[in-house]
Amino acid sequence: MATTDSYGQGVSISSLTDKPDAETLAKNIANGIASRSVLRFASAAARTAALAGEGAPVEGMLSYLADTNLIYTYTGSTWRLVAPLLQYGSVNVSFTNKDQHLGNLVTFPIPYSTNPIVGVEIHSTAGAASRWTSKPGDVTLTTFRPFLQSGQDGALATWDNIQLFWWAIGT
Repeated sequence: MATTDSYGQGVSISSLTDKPDAETLAKNIANGIASRSVLRFASAAARTAALAGEGAPVEGMLSYLADTNLIYTYTGSTWRLVAPLLQYGSVNVSFTNKDQHLGNLVTFPIPYSTNPIVGVEIHSTAGAASRWTSKPGDVTLTTFRPFLQSGQDGALATWDNIQLFWWAIGT
């Protein structure tokens, strides 16, 4: 009776008690391995559940997680992103009579495993936004705050829904 591989990938393997059928044996192994050279899982939890015991992950193993749409490699002790993760978005900022402003928390869609490099850009140079600079503040694995500062101390401004673009890259 045929069994399946130890890694939970559904590769069918004939047992010694099965009637010999080299074509079926070869097709089952080839199709199973070819379609799963990067192991595919719904989530990290599903990966952890499947890769245990005899099928535990080994260094260099690759996996794709459907919930994050990302590929990871196993280092021998942890799963790490294969390539840096780039995320970006925009937020609108409003404030009254300030020459500097620490904005609301912005949450990254996917958390990082190390603090990312973050950039912030003011989308407008007209009116209240002219001569202002922007940079990220309070960067963590999951969030940051846009920090805005006037190029002229004491030059108070009022912003009404000024758009900021942000990007973050890391692992």
